[in-house]
Amino acid sequence: MSRHRKLFIVILTIAILLAFASTLFWRSPDYYTNYGSIELVVPLLTSEEYGTLVDTHPRPYIVEIETQDGGALLFYGSEHTQNPYDPQIVDIQTRWNAFQPTVALVESRLGFFIQGFQNPIKEYGEMGWAFSLARKDKVIAYTWEAPREREIQYALKEYSKEQVALFYILRPYFSNFRFGKPDDPDAVAEGYIRERSDYPGIENTISSVEQIDAIWQRDFPDETDWRDTSDQFGLPGYLEDIAVRTNEARDEHFARVIIDMVQKGERVFAIAGSSHAVKLEPALRATLPIK
Repeated sequence: MSRHRKLFIVILTIAILLAFASTLFWRSPDYYTNYGSIELVVPLLTSEEYGTLVDTHPRPYIVEIETQDGGALLFYGSEHTQNPYDPQIVDIQTRWNAFQPTVALVESRLGFFIQGFQNPIKEYGEMGWAFSLARKDKVIAYTWEAPREREIQYALKEYSKEQVALFYILRPYFSNFRFGKPDDPDAVAEGYIRERSDYPGIENTISSVEQIDAIWQRDFPDETDWRDTSDQFGLPGYLEDIAVRTNEARDEHFARVIIDMVQKGERVFAIAGSSHAVKLEPALRATLPIK
């Protein structure tokens, strides 16, 4: 066999392997930040305003909008789940198929995933399911989150590096606690420290679980230990304040992403926790040219 033929076979093999890998492995969805200046005709609901609705609004909370310019939105406000048998999973797929989106927006940044070896719902909840539908149907998907460095800089305007670092390191722990306490909370926290201690603005602020314990005992001496804390019903002290303020920034970014895409004629399937759908709906309906 000639050298050129061998080289061709090697290149072809690599190309096939890369093509196979692109279908097997997930890459985190891209951010969408090029929406320019968009003024919201009415403001988003505040956390206080949402608090008057939290016990009465439907779950899931569905927002559907068709515009005069041909754009459309199906906003699926979900109840977070990692149960593949949750009725929402079938409902999401049914609505997805009927809506036929041209772009998807998912909450969270997701992460590494091996198709066929992991369950997207068990790994990333209903967001993973929506992302898997987008990949299957070759629909472009973005995370609707703002780049994390934007969030962090926003939080640092009013809170110390240590406070913001504690929030960002433990935020996924608090969020996932509603699905059950991990067998080894310290190991989970150590993973988040390794992953998040180099975020711009809070780099090298917290480096150990022992440091987390010391901060917690100093700042929240009368609260439940962080190992037994969920964000489902609010966080203690300044952690809840940071959560509220960063959520407001996230929601404003999210609303502008949706408006920009729909105004460009896209059929947008957006999925997020139900509170986001309730908070954004008035601004979306007031700002978009509804059909």
